[in-house]
Amino acid sequence: MIFEFFDLNTIVLGLLATCLFAECIILVVRVNSLRNKMEAEAESIRSDELVKYEKKRNDLEMMLKEKELEIKSEYEDMLALVRATKREQEEKLAEAKTEFQNAQRAVERAELEYARFAKAKEEYGEYAKEYAEKLAKLSKLDTDEIRREAKIEISRQCKEELSAYRTEILENSKREADAQAREILTSAMQRMSSQMPQSVTTAIVKIPDDAMKGRLIGKEGRNIRSFEAETGTTLVIDESPDSVMISSFNPTAREIARVALENLILDGRINPSTIEQAVESAKESISERVYELGAAAADSLGLARLSPDILRLVGRLSFHLSLNQNTLEHSVETAKLCGMIAAELNCDVAVARRVGLLHDIGKVIDSPLSHALAGAEELRKAGESEIIANAVASHHNEVGASSVYAVILQIADSISATRTGARMEATEGYIRRIKTLESIAMEFEGVSGSYALQAGRELRVIVSPDVVSDMQAHEIARKIRSKIEESLNGTIPVKVVLIREQRFTELAKPREQ
Repeated sequence: MIFEFFDLNTIVLGLLATCLFAECIILVVRVNSLRNKMEAEAESIRSDELVKYEKKRNDLEMMLKEKELEIKSEYEDMLALVRATKREQEEKLAEAKTEFQNAQRAVERAELEYARFAKAKEEYGEYAKEYAEKLAKLSKLDTDEIRREAKIEISRQCKEELSAYRTEILENSKREADAQAREILTSAMQRMSSQMPQSVTTAIVKIPDDAMKGRLIGKEGRNIRSFEAETGTTLVIDESPDSVMISSFNPTAREIARVALENLILDGRINPSTIEQAVESAKESISERVYELGAAAADSLGLARLSPDILRLVGRLSFHLSLNQNTLEHSVETAKLCGMIAAELNCDVAVARRVGLLHDIGKVIDSPLSHALAGAEELRKAGESEIIANAVASHHNEVGASSVYAVILQIADSISATRTGARMEATEGYIRRIKTLESIAMEFEGVSGSYALQAGRELRVIVSPDVVSDMQAHEIARKIRSKIEESLNGTIPVKVVLIREQRFTELAKPREQ
């Protein structure tokens, strides 16, 4: 048994030794495999790094070559510029040298001419002295007395020639200035495609059926009378199917009446109480629209940074009429004309449009001042520049103009207000204007007649040629123009034409047979 036991242990140990040996062999194989794998990875990494290095080196070489070419190109450009500059300087130096030589020759010629002139002057003095002595002997007058009379005569002739020359220069300058001004204004007016203002005095409101007409009239006409009293308009109900008409020359009242009537028709309850409520609601609605109208007008002109208070005043101009011309439309039209004229004169178009849009806001301000001064004061409070405020204040010549924009505004405002069909003027005002113009001309001495033409836009003045000379006629024309500017408060220009004419008539009778 003992022998068998040892044999079993020996066998077990042998198996264990064999397993251990096999494990060692496996470990050795694994180590060799892992080492080979790591060597392969190391080789791959080395190869990748080598490729990257080569690529980076190639990129750097290309960059260096490009930089070299760029530097070479800049060097060549600078070299060419230096050569061109040198060549230009050499040419200028040659030109200056030539000019200097020409100047030297001119100086020499001038000295020779001056010497000849001095000699001729000396000879002339001797001849003049000799001639004066001979003339004195012939006329039996003193030489000094002859000189004094000659000086007086020459002085008189010079004054006459200078006066004629001055008049000619002034006339030529005036013609050139007028032609240039006409060209600028004509260009601006041609590009300004304004429509003739349509004097819309009515508004049409649709109604659901003819029965609504009776409800609008009310018992014994109380509803229509209440509506007309509240709105200040005329409600016209006639045979027109499914519609009634609101008539008023006041656009604000007409719009309030239209909105109120549409609300009443939608509500269906029509009586004096609901009419009063609808009119009040319409007034509030129109008040809210004022800001939108002002902002839309500013946006249409491309104007920015206008305060909300100023925009509300601009919007209120939409409900204001000046001789039947909508003041907001007039302001927008004036702004466009200002911009066009400013562009022709190389001025700031935005500033010109700004003064054009804002020039009449004083018409909707409750102030004891004139609308021009009231508007300028409001603009100063709103933070507008003094250029804008002065242009608005001076557009009716109540204060002096301090910038070219004030003059541009006066021209554009006059064009917009006086173009054909822009405004309607009452007959009484027209007659009063004609009489005023003619009476102003007749106040001056020497005026024999005056006639206002072209609806008061031209004044023909006739003077007596026996009383008034040519120089005095020009002065009278200027005085009449100044007097008209002081007396008439308006934007319509007046052309003064003064006529001094003298006619001689003779009758040739047939010879008696």
